[in-house]
Amino acid sequence: MSPRKLSEIKRCAIYTRKSHEEGLDQAFNSLDAQREAGLDYIKSQKHEGWQVIDKQYDDGGFTGGNMERPGLKELLQDIERGTCGGVDVVVVYKVDRLSRSLHDFAQIMKRFDEQEVSFVSVTQQFNTTTSMGRLTLNMLLSFAQFEREVTGERIRDKLAATKKKGLWVTGQPPLGYETVDRELVILPAEAELVRRVFKGYLEQASLIELAGRLNRAGCTTKHWLSSRDRWHGGKPLTPKYLYRILTNPLYIGKITHKDKVWPGQHKPIIPRELWDQVQQAINKRERQTRHRWDHTHLLKGKLRTHEDSTMSPGAVHRPSKVKGEKRLVRYYVSQKAMRQGYKHCPIKTINAVHIDNLVRALVLDHLDSQALEHLRNRDSEARDFWVREIIDQIVLSPDQLTIELNSDQLEACKDFEWPELKAGVDASSACLYKPTVEQRRGKTVLVLAIQIKRLDGRRQLLSPNGQDLFMSAEPEPKDHIVAAIGNAYRWRELLIQDNLTLTQLANRIGFSESQIRKYLPLINLSPNILKCALTGHLPPRVTLMILLAAARHLDWQQQAHFLGFDQIPSSQLIPTKSS
Repeated sequence: MSPRKLSEIKRCAIYTRKSHEEGLDQAFNSLDAQREAGLDYIKSQKHEGWQVIDKQYDDGGFTGGNMERPGLKELLQDIERGTCGGVDVVVVYKVDRLSRSLHDFAQIMKRFDEQEVSFVSVTQQFNTTTSMGRLTLNMLLSFAQFEREVTGERIRDKLAATKKKGLWVTGQPPLGYETVDRELVILPAEAELVRRVFKGYLEQASLIELAGRLNRAGCTTKHWLSSRDRWHGGKPLTPKYLYRILTNPLYIGKITHKDKVWPGQHKPIIPRELWDQVQQAINKRERQTRHRWDHTHLLKGKLRTHEDSTMSPGAVHRPSKVKGEKRLVRYYVSQKAMRQGYKHCPIKTINAVHIDNLVRALVLDHLDSQALEHLRNRDSEARDFWVREIIDQIVLSPDQLTIELNSDQLEACKDFEWPELKAGVDASSACLYKPTVEQRRGKTVLVLAIQIKRLDGRRQLLSPNGQDLFMSAEPEPKDHIVAAIGNAYRWRELLIQDNLTLTQLANRIGFSESQIRKYLPLINLSPNILKCALTGHLPPRVTLMILLAAARHLDWQQQAHFLGFDQIPSSQLIPTKSS
């Protein structure tokens, strides 16, 4: 911004601040006193052309330890925009009213200097345009920051000492208690709800189900009246809220401060025996879920490019090739590509579902060779946890995929005592190509030759000769392919039943004639191929465009040969008795 022209008149803005809201409702409060002192000072400088602007910049109830203050933000914005006729001087009662942080004050003064704005403290005479004035200002501000930090330390020490004596000292007490003369007293109705929560958790360990059951019974969070006569709480119970109740030692007569627990002077609501049973149940549940991986991206934090660039997880809804359809695409994106531009990086993004399935299949196939079949027989979350534990790092380059395995974790996986897991076992994907197994620096390394190709808008990994690297055992129907096949059969029915022409059909359904001609041949696909498409057993490399090309062959055997189905066992494509 270009510097403003000097003027004989200096427009002055008065800034006021008070840390606490106490006393602000008085007819003449601290902010008024600060503003009056600023007005008197400006009047004393009338011979210098000083004039106060009408707009007020007040922050009542805001700390000076940061810049998150509406009045200060508005003042800085008005200075930079030149609103209110411009501001030449900012007047405060004391330096610490503007800021108590040396770092924040330096940032504010920098913005003042850029706009040629002077700064004046009514009770501390100095001139910020000279080096001595700036030194004096920094000294005053350092003492203000020191005072704030010492005050904070005193408050924290007093809080710790009070809690060590077993007293409740902060805020609204939790569900089941109220404060009477600064002591915790049990509320019978709320205490009964606390007991129901503890007993209910032992009956059914699911916090979600327990919260739902209690909510249906009309139970809510603590409903309380603040000192300002405002009601708070009374909301439906959540699993997070119940977990805080179940893990709060306050209910067995304890007071906590950070990582320390002290005997409290209040009466407990829960007997120690019930508390111990609940804690054991919680610990058992956490041990069972600790060895699980439930993130949507299996390789988060493990995947890098050959240029040593991290590949971060992401997801986006993208339009399908079929009109009106959208699909969720999960991917990994190169951080280097994001920083330097996608045109200059050989590896930009890769489809997450595809590479996750491939890496999982490669690792589990290698484990099978070491008699670790038991890992396949775990539920998907526990299995993926150990797959991640075994993997040290994955490096993706344009022509190969390198997976470094952790030898210690391979051994630990054999000896791990598996907890009881949920019923239902997910089968694993089968790898069609075997990687080269190498030993590097004491680590087992799997190296697989690949090529990266964009199919159906997704970058996928194929073998060097363009074939699929693996067959997924988990059906994954492609929504846009299913929708395209459904549209083709629906259009055929309309053409036959209503005896329509292509032009009439296009006008009725809102598609163009060229789109109808493009997708209508899908009705020629063989029953076997249709079943694969609709159940999600198509090979990953088969796109909608490839299906349309195959549909041009009326002979079903030619279609299967075109798609490469004759190279893959039908038991893998359609795992049913009919296949």
